[in-house]
Amino acid sequence: MKYFLTIFISLLLLTGCDDGDLITENFVFENATVQKCSSSNVLYKINDVEALIFNTPETNFPNTETIVNTPRVVSIGGATSLIYRKFATTTSTTNICDTPTIPILEEWTVTGGTAEITTIKILDTNGTTVVAYNHNIVFKNITFVTPDKQIVYDSYTFGSYRTEIINLNFDYSLATTQKCGGNNLIFKYNSNNALLLDVDPLLFPNSVVGSPRTRVINGTTNKVVYRVYNGSLNTNFFCAAITPSTPTLTEEWIAQDGVTGTSGIISVETVALDATHFKHTITLYKTTFKKGVLTYIYPTNDNFVFGEYITTL
Repeated sequence: MKYFLTIFISLLLLTGCDDGDLITENFVFENATVQKCSSSNVLYKINDVEALIFNTPETNFPNTETIVNTPRVVSIGGATSLIYRKFATTTSTTNICDTPTIPILEEWTVTGGTAEITTIKILDTNGTTVVAYNHNIVFKNITFVTPDKQIVYDSYTFGSYRTEIINLNFDYSLATTQKCGGNNLIFKYNSNNALLLDVDPLLFPNSVVGSPRTRVINGTTNKVVYRVYNGSLNTNFFCAAITPSTPTLTEEWIAQDGVTGTSGIISVETVALDATHFKHTITLYKTTFKKGVLTYIYPTNDNFVFGEYITTL
């Protein structure tokens, strides 16, 4: 009886340790750095032929500190996924962020569980200005489904992801609103950055009837774009028949499609200056700009006065 009891206990111990032994041997990312794909929301860690890939919307990493001991909780599933991959040879960023060029030997997906994100601010060297936020990611109660078993983690520390403070230069209070002849482009610029509107000309009639007029931002007929260049700008740069080769574009933030009555709205209010001149005040309402996966919401106080544009009969 004691013999059979010993065998039974030994089998239980072997069975209970199997998942842990497999993870300990083949699932080691503690010394790997969290990296991010430039054109998607994918965060990942690489250890030679292995990769741990976490995909979740960028909105889960707001630049706002979490309350102490109260992390932001994101359920895994739907738009949020966690995958382990083992490649045939040493892998790299290209195989994670683009179509893999080397064979994938194993892929384990996670079902259930959550990601707990604790966010703290990072100050500059003077300790006064917030320059970024650090997001520490810990997975809780996750189950990896492998070809022949399930591997469970009560808690697994993924690592930290840093987001920078985005502060686009939208100070155009001293800049003149200008328009190029022959197209609908209206723009303002400061040194090396510009805010450009390519919108419906019916927003600027030589009359006061129907004022204010509105259009919802879209990528076809009512476009708003913020651009940064590597050198100083002038009016001819925007109005030349052929765009000059310098300065070159370094950043482009595109205003996202709006929602009628809610966000992303261009509003124009017109007043008559005299019998032949009309002043059109252009305002942007709750406008969201995006560059790749980065998002910048401006203005924070809902309305941003783009400027005044004068038309003549």
